[in-house]
Amino acid sequence: MKIELTVNGMLRSFEVGPMTRLIDLLRDDLRHTGTKEGCGEGECGACSVIMDGQLVTSCLIPAIQASGSEVLTVEGLGTSQNPDPLQTAFSEEGAIHCGFCTPGMILASHALLAKHPEPDLKTIRRELSGNICRCTGYEKIYEAVNRAAREGYGQDIKPRPNLCVQKAPSFTPEEAERYFYPATLAEALKTLQQHPGLPILAGGTDLMVDVKGGRLHLDKALAVFHLPELHELRQDDNCIHIGSCVTNDELDNSPLINELLPSLAACARQCGGPAIQNRATIGGNICTASGAGDLPVVLLALDASVILASADGEERMRLEDFVLRYRQTALKPGQLVKAILVPLPAKGSRQVFFKRGSRKALTLSRVSLAAYLELEEDKIRLLRLAAGSMSPIPRRLKETEAELIGKKLDRPLLEKAASAASREISPRKQTHYRKKITGNLVSRFFEEVLETAGK
Repeated sequence: MKIELTVNGMLRSFEVGPMTRLIDLLRDDLRHTGTKEGCGEGECGACSVIMDGQLVTSCLIPAIQASGSEVLTVEGLGTSQNPDPLQTAFSEEGAIHCGFCTPGMILASHALLAKHPEPDLKTIRRELSGNICRCTGYEKIYEAVNRAAREGYGQDIKPRPNLCVQKAPSFTPEEAERYFYPATLAEALKTLQQHPGLPILAGGTDLMVDVKGGRLHLDKALAVFHLPELHELRQDDNCIHIGSCVTNDELDNSPLINELLPSLAACARQCGGPAIQNRATIGGNICTASGAGDLPVVLLALDASVILASADGEERMRLEDFVLRYRQTALKPGQLVKAILVPLPAKGSRQVFFKRGSRKALTLSRVSLAAYLELEEDKIRLLRLAAGSMSPIPRRLKETEAELIGKKLDRPLLEKAASAASREISPRKQTHYRKKITGNLVSRFFEEVLETAGK
């Protein structure tokens, strides 16, 4: 496969395999060894680069998805003879320790200051949450970023031109039988019809980890992340349409989602660090069908449906029916998830998402809970509760819902709600802890509703 991309302002051509990782192109072909491989799973941030203006982990980007892109590595910022002001700030503030994480940390800081030229400490911590410093030199790093911000670094960042004209990869005849880069959704669906069972490559944040771990061998794939039809995000008459390749970052920063589906925005904000959020897709999180997935928990509570598309047409299915069991969905050969539809929440309804893990940033849920509530005067008219990370797939707490619907929402009900939720879930591990926390979160949700109402 031949691809072209712009790296640090220079047009580059490569002849590589479609699944060759971007980090390997940078290190092995261009000898840009500032980009480091740490975990190889997108969790440490050492391999961070900026691709098309967004921070990404280059260990999770296959070459087929890098075609036509503009890439910035640490070598493109400055040299030892002529360092970039951000590099100078890191050096002079003592933010460089062993140096292994430093290139990725600097690229993450560059992306942060491009987006937030005058960040507060909370923003700096959040935007660097996907980059781990094993030397634990975080305070010095924060000071370096603060210094660069004070000196106006973010105000001076200019968009970089992409010299590459060709977008699609040029496959060899043998590769063209196995790898596909469609120009439109219609073309993608036709390809799936001709090659049923073809693995679908969206953001790659799950698939590429499985490839590295040896759990998956992608000797064929259909790349769809670049298709604009799958990034549509809009409000229709009675629902919100979310394209299956809408990313966590797009959900977090969408005014529409923040206004009408704040629990979904809150969930997206807590799933991975910024580099992962820029690539991870809502459709991928659903199709992975993992009990640890966070977005499906919220979507269950919001009574979401999926639109399944094929060359023969479309069908709509409730998310609750789509995810069948661990790592298995109702997706048929020739189909892909085109969009997720969420009913418009009723006026005055309440929704929430809670997540508990081993740490605040970049953590898998140990307990997650989402809730949607409609009240009629002071009685519970409609309630949907969903829990994750405690069973093979996220699930609704229907017994608890049935026990509470129709009841007056007051403080005596909080203990009953907590007890019902604790009884219903059946965690596989840490049973007492997870039951207790789930009950507490249900109680906390209702307590916040009461406090808002002044009761």
